[in-house]
Amino acid sequence: MDSWIVKRIRTTSLRRVVVWSLALVGGVLLATSDHRYIANFLRGPYRLAQADLDSIRDVTQTPRYYARVAGDRVIDTGIRQYTIHTQNGIETSREESGAYNAFAVGNRYLVVRTAGDDSQIAEGKLAPWPEDLEQQLFDTKQMRALRSNFYPFYLDSDSFRRPGFAVIGVGILFLLLFAWQALPALRAWRDPERHPLAKRIAQWGDPIGVAAGAEQEFDHPLLKAKGGWRLGNKYFTRSTFFTFNVLRFQDVLWGYKKITKHSVNFIPTGKSYEAIVACYGATATIPGKEKSVNEVLNFVQQRAPWAIYGYSDDLVAAFNKRRQEFARTVEQRRQEWADKQT
Repeated sequence: MDSWIVKRIRTTSLRRVVVWSLALVGGVLLATSDHRYIANFLRGPYRLAQADLDSIRDVTQTPRYYARVAGDRVIDTGIRQYTIHTQNGIETSREESGAYNAFAVGNRYLVVRTAGDDSQIAEGKLAPWPEDLEQQLFDTKQMRALRSNFYPFYLDSDSFRRPGFAVIGVGILFLLLFAWQALPALRAWRDPERHPLAKRIAQWGDPIGVAAGAEQEFDHPLLKAKGGWRLGNKYFTRSTFFTFNVLRFQDVLWGYKKITKHSVNFIPTGKSYEAIVACYGATATIPGKEKSVNEVLNFVQQRAPWAIYGYSDDLVAAFNKRRQEFARTVEQRRQEWADKQT
């Protein structure tokens, strides 16, 4: 029969597996939902002649819209696109980011947004006209008379595949994250004894007895803290939807209050507090208001008075760089404390 700790490990691990799997399925469905884009990404650009352009009735539905078009000649419309840089709402500079040319394709014209070159071949996405572009180009009676000679869509030569490559990059990162988070959870669900917590408790001896004691203290805690933490006489346990952990007070090495200052545009907006309790094998981070954090640290200190408390750069250096020496110091303090009790 599984112990309480094994059951909690299975439950939290299963939740993580389910949520990550749902996220993976949802991500795949979302990434592959635009079948038209995927087909053009893989097979385009398509070489479109005048007959192909003439046959397009709705550019938002045409199956081939990643196009390569050759013009008989290129006409500069004089319309430019600028990128404006601002600071605190004030323009600091601007630079030309695109130009609009008219490609003569037979007896019709296709407007092409380019990076400023005059090449007679353009490659990009066919899209509906931007409203402001139409207003600028057909701002005279003479141009409005020629409106029917222009295709009702234009070609944007900005990189067509860039969004696709971005999605692929995000997908690869997500798969790596999935492998990092979901696969260990799957292994822990199938075999809880492989979970780091189960391995740590096995070193304590009598896992069944530890589980019974931890469950009793979890159900009837002496102190409740934020972040799912419950503190008893021997153990302090964290249980949330995705996480579960059990630590012993006898394993406490160091405890201190962490204060984080928050600001927006260098204007202080407040502080947050955490009780950091470092133990053999794991560290507890218990958030809360300053009063609550102080209460947690006092509670821990009462049950592990031999540990080191407080924060300094020297303690950080000793704990991070000379961990074994730090632990020996704590064990010496434990022995001195035990001697005083006899």
